[in-house]
Amino acid sequence: MLAAAVTACSSGSADAPDTTEITAADTGAELNLWVRPGNEAVTDEVVAAYNETHDNQVTVTHVPADQYMTKFAQAAQTDSLPDLLATDLVFMPQVIDTGALLDLTELLEQSGAAGHLTPAHIQASTHDGSVYGVPYVADTSLYLYNKDLFEQAGLDPEAPPTTWEGIAEAALAVSELGDDYQGFYVSGGCSGCLSYTLSPLFWAQGAEVVDSEGKFHYDTPDVQDALAFLQGLSDAGTISPSSKTDTGEGFFAVFAAGKTGINFAGGNGVNTSTIGIDPEFDFGLAPIPGPVEGEWATFSGGDALSVAGSSQNLNEAWDFVNWLTSLSTSEDVYFSLPAIPPRTDTQAPASLGEQFTIPAELVKSGQTYVSPWYNDVVASAQGPWLEMVQDVMFNGVDPVKATQTAQIRADEITQ
Repeated sequence: MLAAAVTACSSGSADAPDTTEITAADTGAELNLWVRPGNEAVTDEVVAAYNETHDNQVTVTHVPADQYMTKFAQAAQTDSLPDLLATDLVFMPQVIDTGALLDLTELLEQSGAAGHLTPAHIQASTHDGSVYGVPYVADTSLYLYNKDLFEQAGLDPEAPPTTWEGIAEAALAVSELGDDYQGFYVSGGCSGCLSYTLSPLFWAQGAEVVDSEGKFHYDTPDVQDALAFLQGLSDAGTISPSSKTDTGEGFFAVFAAGKTGINFAGGNGVNTSTIGIDPEFDFGLAPIPGPVEGEWATFSGGDALSVAGSSQNLNEAWDFVNWLTSLSTSEDVYFSLPAIPPRTDTQAPASLGEQFTIPAELVKSGQTYVSPWYNDVVASAQGPWLEMVQDVMFNGVDPVKATQTAQIRADEITQ
């Protein structure tokens, strides 16, 4: 379905709107916006803030995540796309390839937002030097650590590990507190969760897992070293066996129980009820490190906002994007939610606490994957990514052999 939409829309790309004639206009237009559920605390609240202060009014439609791309393809074929679309970052390359989105490059340069937006969102939204999306919802991966357990294990609760060796030592020390405790945790049966939390182990070394064509490169020393580190954690008995079958339910919930030393996760969920703003134990947040002191990386996820080129309200749609990417919206709207803002030239108020200020700072250096094959290679539970990680972490497969097998499967998908 999407392939058909690509052909249909791309063939009309010559009729793309002239952005030099687009200006922000607040005329009382009715705008439609598609979002995926799960991020309403940001998507809907940001729209409410816009609607309260503008004559234009934006109506939000929640499209189930597993139906989003199909619905998009159908609407693209029938010229019935909404004015605005909020798309999962990892699907932006596919959506851009359809030719259905408005090129925002010059508009963002004129508004002054260019160069000041979260880098992962711009990375995923850029094709051939043109930008087709801006940050709307942002999150970023990091690790949580239980300060109370660190102290019990004789570790400094104010000095989180900054290398793989430090992670391994801390995880082992917590595990040795007793049978009820585990040193390290990831949702090991969730392909997307593992991509989000383990990819920084590659990037921290400077590795480029995806090339400019969107093809994956797993059979490399950097990937093998990262997998060997994970295998060492498992071999040391610091990872609970239940991790292997966790398809995402325990992404935060396991750590929230207070029995885990270190949990690779994300920033946004820290402030939700899974951990809460007043947990029963003290915990901290830290960047996911590489093997060497000073190396770290973060996978920034979330949604990018785009304008459909077929919109009959291009000036008004740009008004919303222009407002969304303004410095005042980041400071007055996003920080008040609180949520990680689109702009990077901001400083989160210290009053929000490290639960917010740390991820808000990390996202300024965030990375993501830009590949039309991300879903088949990485996100799919039947893809080579999940098989590779699970084989090494839980089945004792040699990292070199596992990466070679994954490389063959990935190449078959991307050829």
